[in-house]
Amino acid sequence: MTRTEFMEELQRSLSGAMGNSAVNGHMRYYQEYFDIQLGSGKGEEEIAGELGNPRLLAKTIIDASKREGRNGGGTAYDEVYEENAHDTGKESLWKQYRMPGWFWAALVLFGAVALVGVVSSVVAAMLPVLFPLLCILMLVRLFRKN
Repeated sequence: MTRTEFMEELQRSLSGAMGNSAVNGHMRYYQEYFDIQLGSGKGEEEIAGELGNPRLLAKTIIDASKREGRNGGGTAYDEVYEENAHDTGKESLWKQYRMPGWFWAALVLFGAVALVGVVSSVVAAMLPVLFPLLCILMLVRLFRKN
């Protein structure tokens, strides 16, 4: 399968299942992937063979987008693709997520509330035992002094 055939089949399979901007983003990604792989000396048929069936790839992309809650819209985090050159000299794409500041603040607040809840639950569970024990200890000290 040639690059053109692969890309046309992928675009047909993605169209209608997600927004145009999402389809265009995925198409750009695979165009760049082909460019990088062709630059490293691979042939179009070899690259298409490594990627597999474009319809299956499209189904995987669509399923992943649905799981992430992205139907063409944004998510609660930013996606960043960075090109990193490693020791091999080849470029690879890494996917990183940056969580917004409000998310971290909410996470810290939730952790603090959970900690207070656990400590108060332990104290409340121990109170029926500790209170009579403290009363007995105070009575014993009182009678020892007399």
